[in-house]
Amino acid sequence: MPRRRHEGVRYASSRTTTIAGTCCSRSLGSIVTTMSTRDRAPRGNITVRITDDLVLSAGSWHQTLDDHNRPIAHIEPPAVPMFAQVVEYLEAKSLPRDSYVRLADEARAAVTICIRVGSYFAVLSDASRPFSPNVHDERASHIEDDEMARMNIEISAAIEWWLNLKGTDQQRYRHLVQLALQYLPLGRKSVTRSSHGDILWGYSLKAVATEVKRGWATERLEEYLHLAAKHPVRIIANSVTHVSWRNGPIENIHAGRSVGHAMNERRILPRDEKAIIRQAQDGLYGALRGVETLIFDEAWPPPPDRVLPFLMPHIRPSGWSYSEQSCVVALPLRPM
Repeated sequence: MPRRRHEGVRYASSRTTTIAGTCCSRSLGSIVTTMSTRDRAPRGNITVRITDDLVLSAGSWHQTLDDHNRPIAHIEPPAVPMFAQVVEYLEAKSLPRDSYVRLADEARAAVTICIRVGSYFAVLSDASRPFSPNVHDERASHIEDDEMARMNIEISAAIEWWLNLKGTDQQRYRHLVQLALQYLPLGRKSVTRSSHGDILWGYSLKAVATEVKRGWATERLEEYLHLAAKHPVRIIANSVTHVSWRNGPIENIHAGRSVGHAMNERRILPRDEKAIIRQAQDGLYGALRGVETLIFDEAWPPPPDRVLPFLMPHIRPSGWSYSEQSCVVALPLRPM
């Protein structure tokens, strides 16, 4: 990641951004809604305040109609990934006094940078917004499929970068963890071993990789070895994201009937946010143990045969990208 200031990060006290060439602008929490002088369609920028001096760009949006003439918000991701904006902010800060970094600290920092504030999840859980009127309805879906896809991609891409940093640049990695501990809200301090975290750690072991390799037919083995050679760390990151994030409490918020949404509403309750972050922290704890195992075995970057366990059907998410950083969201809007 280049260490330069990006336009996506704002070091200002203002809560919102102004769009040039528009009229009739009004502030809505962390959304700026504007009217284009050309087509009068609502549009704007999406920002999220993380700390007093950190406001992240989460992209831009404009209202349009779907194929059935229903209103939707077309949401474009930011030019600079949200997690990269967080990293830039941290690395511009003064480094605190060097101290011992525990694996639990690493997991807390990873989840905050890659999920809690460094992905679209920060938009849905933004405490500055009013709660959706449907937020307590357990039968309703509070996260649309496109939104879930964007979070899956953004979180996996961020975790890929994080695991690579741990495996290749220990000093920068340790400093980034220390900076996150100093300047970001990281949540609970107790991170523990868990069954899903132990699965991720176990799949990093050489003996497991050898057993998996022996169990696959030659044709499938060749296909997966080729895939693992092209995208070793992203394959691992996809599986880490699948286990630590996607197959957890977030599904309870995603499942249900679609009810339509507004652009400036908080759709994740604090208790649900805590459960999601706890699951992710415990999973990342195991994944980071796995990276340490691979480093100790002098297997970083991981060779194809050590990646094979992360391609097992019960841990590998189906159809996930190995290269994307984010994606466009078509959000159904609730009739006003």
